[in-house]
Amino acid sequence: MKALWVTDRRAVGDDRFASLLSDLAGLPGLAVELRERGSTDRVILGWAVRARAALGHGVRLSVNRRFDLALAAGAAGVHLPADGLPIERVRANTPRGFRIGVSTHSGRDAAAAIDAGADDVVVGPVFETSSKAGMGSPLGPRALAELPPLAAHGASVYAIGGISESNLDELDPWRDRISGVAAIRLFQESSDPRAAALRLSERWAAEEPAS
Repeated sequence: MKALWVTDRRAVGDDRFASLLSDLAGLPGLAVELRERGSTDRVILGWAVRARAALGHGVRLSVNRRFDLALAAGAAGVHLPADGLPIERVRANTPRGFRIGVSTHSGRDAAAAIDAGADDVVVGPVFETSSKAGMGSPLGPRALAELPPLAAHGASVYAIGGISESNLDELDPWRDRISGVAAIRLFQESSDPRAAALRLSERWAAEEPAS
């Protein structure tokens, strides 16, 4: 199972955040989305450069919303909000191999993002979560049935929203539709985030489809 850590530096403070970056460095199957809401361009770029150096080449880093800052920091890609720039516009203004991720809020919208050429698609909230309280009721795991099978495309697809190690079993029926999970608190509130990430990487490992 792949894992995507969506960061919330302000929730944990700079020192804890820097420690998390170090703890999760070099982990296989882990990607990180740097999300700096309300921060200045200088702050976003500074943390993107720092995160890129701390995580190492084994962990793919993307920057939320700003592909220009992602490129300046040497990040692997950008992650667009559901109401963000069109994928084709970003693709036309970024180099070959630059990854484009998109947040979606239904299985149908996620499938449309895949059809539009997104490299990484996040769909949710799947479970109840305070961080997505303004987005209505959770979709529930059964909404993942609307996703196309991983074997039919090349995108990485992540379920997000209230994800914890205690409810991962509920996602097992959809392992042919999702590559893994995205989360904030699963990493940031863990006493051992590296161990938590390793447990995720080992899950489904024997039968995980290539994506």
